[in-house]
Amino acid sequence: SSPAYMTELGGALANICRICPDGVLVFFPAYGVMNSTIDHWKTDGTWARIERHKFPIVEPRESSRCPAAMDEFYARLDDESLSGAIFFAVCRGKVSEGLDFADRRGRAVVITGIPYPAFMDPKVRLKREYMTERSREGGSVALTGDAWYSQQATRAVNQAVGRVIRHRLDHGAIIFADSRFAQQQISGGLSKWLR
Repeated sequence: SSPAYMTELGGALANICRICPDGVLVFFPAYGVMNSTIDHWKTDGTWARIERHKFPIVEPRESSRCPAAMDEFYARLDDESLSGAIFFAVCRGKVSEGLDFADRRGRAVVITGIPYPAFMDPKVRLKREYMTERSREGGSVALTGDAWYSQQATRAVNQAVGRVIRHRLDHGAIIFADSRFAQQQISGGLSKWLR
């Protein structure tokens, strides 16, 4: 939520849009973070810098509107007057799970943060407590609640990153825009091919 971070991230994305051809995907940890960041960019001029190089599309919260957003993204990639499009989406959202951005549809993916599950969500809290208790008892559960919680975040990152590299001849840049990805606890949970 730091304005300085949002400005730095926006500047980096504007530069990525300038040099990267075709499609760029940007994944945020949550809709609230994505929306507040985009609102910040619209007021500080960063959004206009991004638009100079790529047509921006934002993942709608309603899944019924996602096919129209995808169609627009694909159409903008085919528009000869543009140098591509940029799709802003959320880890664990519709775009990050199951949609294909092979070849020129995804030449870069930017992960802007670590998408931990909602800490205070009752289901998450109960699952963490259950996993911790079972691991203490020496039962069949090997993960502690904290390990499970971290695993859920890196699983979501792996899923999002996997949208870009879709076959053995495909290529794309993978950019982690969060210093926490350098921590062993996080980087160790990334897919082996990615490490």
